[in-house]
Amino acid sequence: MVGRFLFVAICVLLLSACGEKERIVAYDEQDAKTIEIKQEIEKMTSIRKAKIIVADSDIIVAIEVKPLQSFKEQKIAQNLQKELEKKWEHYDILVSSDFKLLWEADKLMTEQSEQKVTEKIEHLKKLAKEET
Repeated sequence: MVGRFLFVAICVLLLSACGEKERIVAYDEQDAKTIEIKQEIEKMTSIRKAKIIVADSDIIVAIEVKPLQSFKEQKIAQNLQKELEKKWEHYDILVSSDFKLLWEADKLMTEQSEQKVTEKIEHLKKLAKEET
């Protein structure tokens, strides 16, 4: 009886550990700007997930806030945008808490072609301007 319980407990622990994904994912993990943005996001405890895309003069950050913070998600996105604009004022920065943008940014993470990434960034900017 104890053996079965121990076996089930170990299986549950292994499966829960394997399901953990990175909280903050970037298109180019080695870029200095990306690393700084990642550190800035890690300071904010209310952000659950983030996707960072840095290409040419564009910085796009799609965020998902923790469930209890969802009523303040736009304010959190605005605060992050202000912080990033202070550091990188010469870049076109877009921070959004829209799930649609997060989903599209997630699909973009596997793209290899720089030209396609630039095209997709323009598409993401248009998505961000749309009102739902």
